[in-house]
Amino acid sequence: MISEKLHNYANYQLPRVLTQMDRDPDSPTYGCFDRNYWHYKIRDFPSAILQQGGFTLEAIRKGLLTEKAPQSMIESWCIAAVNAFGRQIDSRGRVEEYYPFEGSYPAAAFGLYAVGRLLYDWQTNANHLLSPVDFTPLRRLAKALAKRVESQASNQQAAGLAGLAFAVKLDLISAEQARINPLADRLFASQHEEGWFEEYGGADCGYLTVTLDALADYYEATGDDRALKASDRAIEFLAAVIGVDGALPWTLNSRNTDYIAPYGLAKAGQSNPYAAWLLHQLFADLDSPTHFLRATDDRYHCHYIFASVVRCLPYLETMLPPQPFPWQQSVWLPGCGWWRYQSSDCRWSACVGTKKGGLLRIHRQSLSPITDNGWRVYQSGQIWTNNWHDQRWEVTAEESALTITGQLQREKFQVSNPYKHFVLRLFAFILGERLIPLLKRALIFQPRGGSGVPFQRVVMIDETGVFIEDQIAGVGEEEVMASPRQNLRHVASADSFSLEEWSESLSEVERHFSNNQLTIRSRWEKDSISEADG
Repeated sequence: MISEKLHNYANYQLPRVLTQMDRDPDSPTYGCFDRNYWHYKIRDFPSAILQQGGFTLEAIRKGLLTEKAPQSMIESWCIAAVNAFGRQIDSRGRVEEYYPFEGSYPAAAFGLYAVGRLLYDWQTNANHLLSPVDFTPLRRLAKALAKRVESQASNQQAAGLAGLAFAVKLDLISAEQARINPLADRLFASQHEEGWFEEYGGADCGYLTVTLDALADYYEATGDDRALKASDRAIEFLAAVIGVDGALPWTLNSRNTDYIAPYGLAKAGQSNPYAAWLLHQLFADLDSPTHFLRATDDRYHCHYIFASVVRCLPYLETMLPPQPFPWQQSVWLPGCGWWRYQSSDCRWSACVGTKKGGLLRIHRQSLSPITDNGWRVYQSGQIWTNNWHDQRWEVTAEESALTITGQLQREKFQVSNPYKHFVLRLFAFILGERLIPLLKRALIFQPRGGSGVPFQRVVMIDETGVFIEDQIAGVGEEEVMASPRQNLRHVASADSFSLEEWSESLSEVERHFSNNQLTIRSRWEKDSISEADG
């Protein structure tokens, strides 16, 4: 039973999450969830986004977990978590996440969302907890957040919208000041017709489920039916691209995430059987030590994933019976650039990400996936790769083949040091939140990097298997190596360990060099399943 597995996971992981919180009532940082700040003291400011750990305290207070705490103690912890967040809000209504003077939008959005949801619930089931709460800094935060928009990461905008909706319910801000309607109009208009919301220029399954979490609560606060319709479309997108093994095409994600937040799916599962089916598919092996949740680092486990896990628990038993999504043999989604093909016997499926230079995944029933992560080219001390999400890839789609053409992306590793941090803080002090788009451009998007040697990949998939032909101009064989699973675009929530890093590569690789051009052919045949199955 999926309910039992998620309940067990929540109970087993509870001590790990509570360790992140300062639980000493005499401490000046009582209620803070940034252990690196209050305990190790290796940070000189608390990361406000971690206060989403308050959802875990609320789950204990409501009796959703088997571990019981004295009611007075857990209530004091809940209040402490809310007030600790309030202490982190400065006089201009800003909070920090990664460095001082940042004015982080996601920390503000998710922080207000979490605290607003808790206070909204306390209005109806624990009104006595409201009187010790300091609402003044929360009002500053709500007013500041209402003036900002996040257009490149939809999950953050959805969280901000939900937070503002709860702020209106709590009288922290008026509906007119919160700009709920124009912000909602903008968010829902941004949903692609294929069902996904934009995350750094493309579709990302992990962050899409974070958006589903926020939409579920936004609907509860406002009754806006557009949230339900948007959720249903997003769920159909996820169902259309999931592999026959019940795994999503992680390495094709625009932001490289490899986790799923279950709360929005569980809420949607009350009326959408596809959502219930997805939840069962994605968490059926949660009790396995190799499940993707177990690789999530403490930071994201605490403030995103575990919060979503404990919040989904009350809805698991009341979901509709799971209904499998009606797969098609071939699905081409030109908006996100994904092509999914499934064999007629349902024993394997393949997914290609054309916006990532043609990365490929082969999913097999009861077997580990086979992945192709593209290439890295080493020239003149620089690294070039086709494993890079970009809209500049040119794609030609035919009935059973895709051709992806473009130039390799130049990349380099960023190594932290005290000097860089000093410069970062100096510029943050001068520029404040205006520094954020400059950092994103330099560290994440790197728009001028795609100027390397020409690259072309042809991918053909049919009932017999998968064939790839790559052509890289102006390189020698010794300069080209298969790319590891790691993607060189910086995303904080990415790069968790995955067994896919050890998975087998495509078989029958052939290299041929002539006319200053390297041709590499790779093939995987469906008959190779038989021996492993036997």
